[in-house]
Amino acid sequence: MGPREQYLFDLQGFIVVRNALTPDQVLQLNAALDANHDKRKDDTASSTSEALEGKQYRGLYEGMLRWEQPWCNPFRELLANPRIIPYLNTLLGRGWKMDHSPFIFTSSVGTEGLRLHGYGQADFNGSRFYIYQNGAMRCGLINCQYQLNDVNPGDGGLCVIPGSHKAYFILPDDISRYEAHREIVYHVPMKAGDLVIFNEATTHGTLPWKGKGERRSLFYRYTPKYMHYTGGAYGTALPEWTKELTDAQRSILEPPYVYHRPLIDDDGHTLSTPRREGE
Repeated sequence: MGPREQYLFDLQGFIVVRNALTPDQVLQLNAALDANHDKRKDDTASSTSEALEGKQYRGLYEGMLRWEQPWCNPFRELLANPRIIPYLNTLLGRGWKMDHSPFIFTSSVGTEGLRLHGYGQADFNGSRFYIYQNGAMRCGLINCQYQLNDVNPGDGGLCVIPGSHKAYFILPDDISRYEAHREIVYHVPMKAGDLVIFNEATTHGTLPWKGKGERRSLFYRYTPKYMHYTGGAYGTALPEWTKELTDAQRSILEPPYVYHRPLIDDDGHTLSTPRREGE
């Protein structure tokens, strides 16, 4: 993660990584989703705002790591995607972990939005935070959202308030409802294969979907090695199917701990051991 990217993340609370997926990965992920369309569930965004209302709920897919072969494979390969390792090492420290299983939100024309949430530093929360100390950035929960289809300006979907991860005052309710000061809210346009990484403390939500195509947003969420946010991916014992994963992929799903935790090298496959306790 270079100096320019570090500056942008520190300033904004999010960063867009272009071409985080190859065109072939995008094709495989979309093909897996098409083949498992029956697994889609309605998921309300629980909007209580007229500005974010829609005609229908967003779609939700879960459990992709457990789908039948070969459909599970493209999702498993992203557990330790080499493209994101430098970012996670910088923002979470070495030895980070997945907090819970990946999921996908989909939207077609008319899908409702989601109220803006994420409260910066307004109240202390040891699981969602942003600090800069001793020359390093550190975060709590980090969201990695891959786009599987294009998101054009004005389409809707993910929006953020840049810099809000540092806010010390409570988010006003009318701004949360997207009913006041819309000019401070930034809609994040992306191409298929792009990735946005944002801090859970950064105020974020979704705008109603107006795009011609379907929004397909794939979420992988990571935390520091010592922390759970939503209870962890698989608690304290990994299920039997995880033996099909590589050692590096499996290590990401382990419960939180610090001593002797395996470290994933930049290639996404090699495990190394800490140079000292607690690294």
